[in-house]
Amino acid sequence: MRALLGSWWQKPVPGLSLEFLKQNTPGALQFRLASTDLENWMDVSLVPAFDALGQLSSSVKPKPQVYATLLESGCQKGEHAACFAELRRNFVNTRPAKLKNLILLVKHWYRQVCPKAGRNQMPPAYALELLTIFAWEQGCGKEAFSLAQGLRTVLGLIQQYQHLCVFWTTNYSCEDPAVKKFLQRQLEGPRPVILDPADPTWDVGDGAAWRWDLLAQEAESCYDRPCFLQAAGGAVQPWEGPDLPRTGRSGVDHPILRDPAQRTPTDGSSVDAGCSRAGDRRPLCPAPGPSVDGIAPCTPEGVPGLSQVPAKELDRFIQDHLKPSPQFQKQVSKAVDGILSCLRENCVHKASRVGKGGAFGRGTDLRGGCDAELVIFLNCFEDYKDQGPRRAEILADMRDQLESWWRDPVPGLTLNFPEQTMTEALRFQLVSPALASWTDVSLLPVFDAVGQLSAGTKPDPQIYRTLLDSGCQDGEHRACFAELRRNFVNSRPAKLKNLILLVKHWYRQVAARNKGEQPARASLPPAYALELLTIFAWEQGCGKDRFNTAEGLRTVLGLVQQHQQLCVFWTVNYSSEDPALRTHLLGQLRKPRPLILDPADPTWNVGLGSWELLAQEAAALETQACFMSADGTPVQPWDVMPTLLYQTPARDLDKFISDFLQPNRQFLAQVNKAVDTICSFLRENCFQNSPIKVLKVVKRGSSAKGTALRGRSDADLVVFLSCFRQFAEQGSTRAEVISEIRAQLEACKRARQFEVKFDIPKWENPRVLSFSLTSQTMLDQSVDCDVLPAFDALGQLAPGSRPPPQVYVDLICSYNTPGEYSSCFTELQRDFVIARPTKLKSLIRLVKHWYRQCKKMPKGKGSLPPQHGLELLTVYAWEQGGQDPQFSMAEGFRTVLELVTQYRQLCVYWTVNYSREDQTVRDFLEQQLRKPRPIILDPADPTGNLGPNARWDLLAKEAQACISSLCCIGRDGTPIQPWPVRDTSPGAAERQVELRGGQSSGLRKSAENAGQFRFPGSSQLPSSQPRDPLPPLPPALP
Repeated sequence: MRALLGSWWQKPVPGLSLEFLKQNTPGALQFRLASTDLENWMDVSLVPAFDALGQLSSSVKPKPQVYATLLESGCQKGEHAACFAELRRNFVNTRPAKLKNLILLVKHWYRQVCPKAGRNQMPPAYALELLTIFAWEQGCGKEAFSLAQGLRTVLGLIQQYQHLCVFWTTNYSCEDPAVKKFLQRQLEGPRPVILDPADPTWDVGDGAAWRWDLLAQEAESCYDRPCFLQAAGGAVQPWEGPDLPRTGRSGVDHPILRDPAQRTPTDGSSVDAGCSRAGDRRPLCPAPGPSVDGIAPCTPEGVPGLSQVPAKELDRFIQDHLKPSPQFQKQVSKAVDGILSCLRENCVHKASRVGKGGAFGRGTDLRGGCDAELVIFLNCFEDYKDQGPRRAEILADMRDQLESWWRDPVPGLTLNFPEQTMTEALRFQLVSPALASWTDVSLLPVFDAVGQLSAGTKPDPQIYRTLLDSGCQDGEHRACFAELRRNFVNSRPAKLKNLILLVKHWYRQVAARNKGEQPARASLPPAYALELLTIFAWEQGCGKDRFNTAEGLRTVLGLVQQHQQLCVFWTVNYSSEDPALRTHLLGQLRKPRPLILDPADPTWNVGLGSWELLAQEAAALETQACFMSADGTPVQPWDVMPTLLYQTPARDLDKFISDFLQPNRQFLAQVNKAVDTICSFLRENCFQNSPIKVLKVVKRGSSAKGTALRGRSDADLVVFLSCFRQFAEQGSTRAEVISEIRAQLEACKRARQFEVKFDIPKWENPRVLSFSLTSQTMLDQSVDCDVLPAFDALGQLAPGSRPPPQVYVDLICSYNTPGEYSSCFTELQRDFVIARPTKLKSLIRLVKHWYRQCKKMPKGKGSLPPQHGLELLTVYAWEQGGQDPQFSMAEGFRTVLELVTQYRQLCVYWTVNYSREDQTVRDFLEQQLRKPRPIILDPADPTGNLGPNARWDLLAKEAQACISSLCCIGRDGTPIQPWPVRDTSPGAAERQVELRGGQSSGLRKSAENAGQFRFPGSSQLPSSQPRDPLPPLPPALP
């Protein structure tokens, strides 16, 4: 055919060109006919096909045997659709001209919103043709109609794609048992289902294949466009029909049939038995009554329970069921603007300005019902105390003005005044019966405490001092700060607001299920507390515009379960720098948990209320579909603690460590037991038929040293082998050794029973072997283990004894990169820390936690210093600070932070394991100490310098910020003082520092005169004088 076509085109049609396209459809020859000006073209598919229908008379249905034969052929999803092209053409071709115009309009919209590059992910344009025909049949059926209404209806159906099940039986029906059975299977497929009217094997909608969610987002974004606004200013309404979703309703979750007499293929009953028809639904909720914090008295009917929504479908669930109606939002916005304009112009008491707050103002309003605050800043209020005496008179005047203005109402809305239960506000409701939506509005005349602030500007601290001096109680004047509250939420990413909607929907469901039970719904914390908790979870655990919604929801509900430890506040508007505010904040932090301070008003603890019910419901949801990944494993939450270190008062640091950083003892015991089992198995079974012997297996890492953090920690297994006779041999047979150890680990996993989950990941790097141990019951508790084959450089070293100098001579002669053979000195590294006092290990945990939080911060090029360097710096600070086993945790932490800020002067090492006795070691140490600061030498391996090639400047910046935060401020509001630490500044090089207790005798610093530091802000001895950056080394190392 291609050859014949090419030959025939030697005499082309005038004004046209023929081009053969890339042939990507095996069953067709594709070519393009284009006008010579290239403005118009047609892509043609030439399809040779079996004549399944024969010569069919007009309006005659194909014989059932035609479709029975099609199904018996075992064809796949419209594989033979071309055989039915005439039926498909006739199905559309006989439609009215204006309906075809509507199809053109829909296809034009589709072409505009779907970029050509990504169109292969979108449903085919033919699916939208069929959907347009369906909309017209169900909602209109007339030859003359409003194109705007038709387009609005089709876009509404696209939004409801998850519930679409559309087919026609004009060509095939249920009379044949085979066709009937096949249709039943087709209609059970994932929504949307849109069956081709000519070929029942072709699901044009194919909910499993196409990105209808993207198309739905584009459809929703169009509602406020001019094409959907009437000349009178009202919104164009979609068609309504028995099988069309009415505006504001959720879905058509049952088969939609075209023929009046048509029945679904299940013995005359509906395929989705039990589903009512969309047109017969009751309103979503009864007429709205008073609500608590904008939460409607009931959950919209037809919205699935959150527990039934798969994790991967949560984003679509939000779009389909939780996002408010754009039409209702537009109506409310118009009404609000009119009300505010009326009040500003007509009220007796003039307003300096007005503001919008509540969920409506913050952009976190749910479909159905929400709350809005209209804040009127009045000139007659000169301070907070002026608000009370004149409020009743002002509110009465405002009500009169509002009732007068509403004589010309906003189309589609009604105005209701419920019983007035709040003395500080006038409450009314804006209701759309047609859209089954409403907004509870509070009209608040207030003192303009903040004034007109520029975007991003912090209020003057005097504003908050005045607030505190007023003696207000628990957010009494919070309405004065409504704009700050709105801006705090409103500037957040769109997806975070969607997560807030999901959390509030869950809250609404909990409240609705337990309506009338104890605790009473009104005693729950306000929904705004859940908004703030969601923002806190996102800031601390993610901070990205795009994230996994299931992970975010799991994190928030996890925090709800930890409500007794919640301490959340922000200092974007107020901070602890002002003495009065610092005193107030410290007072707030002494109160019982949960504590969630409003970011706009520090006197308002939003967390007050009964959290027990919410915690129970959150725990019950953890095993449901919404928290299960596609592979059946639970979705993991973000790493977020209910209290931040920076916001923990200094006196509470010990409790902070105990509550949040200490690992679970039961899990530790299980891990230790598992590791001991693995070590024994490796010793007994590795290299059984080989001259290679396992000399010993030693545990190292934070778990071995007793400094593991709760959550994920590390524990290495160092396997010392007889085949390595010197340092350099470690790398020569590493791959073979790792292969054998891996095989034995797999055997150990099969042969032994473990109380923890033992996972060996897919083998990707033959030189690295890792596995993980995870708690069976506490999924956030795990240990990551690396298996390291090593040369036994130390042999059987007696506890407390020093290695022979020759060990370090060999090391110095063998190494190429710093710390290359540090695993050979595992026992020394472990013993250096493990014998330290328990409280010092707790301080190390605290420093490691702070370091991990720093790693979450945005960084430029380069990496932060290694964590092990911070551990050693902590030990050094304690040794120099007096070695008291019962020290002040805040002072110890403050000292480490100060040392980090002084990183350019750090030169720290210990000689507990290596010393000056050997000339080679001595010369090497002198060479190490001549390097630029900071210098922190590994006490077990002098080649390991943990100071250079790292962004200490970034860490110092974070340390300086932490020093000024509450964790470094005493009960009386004064800064915590660091311990006096001896001078490590460059140039001091004449004296050795002898430390008490014998733990680190021989520690010295390259420090001339070895004076004491004077930390900034401390009252210690004066600092030593400035010295040269690279001091001369002493003639001999002590």
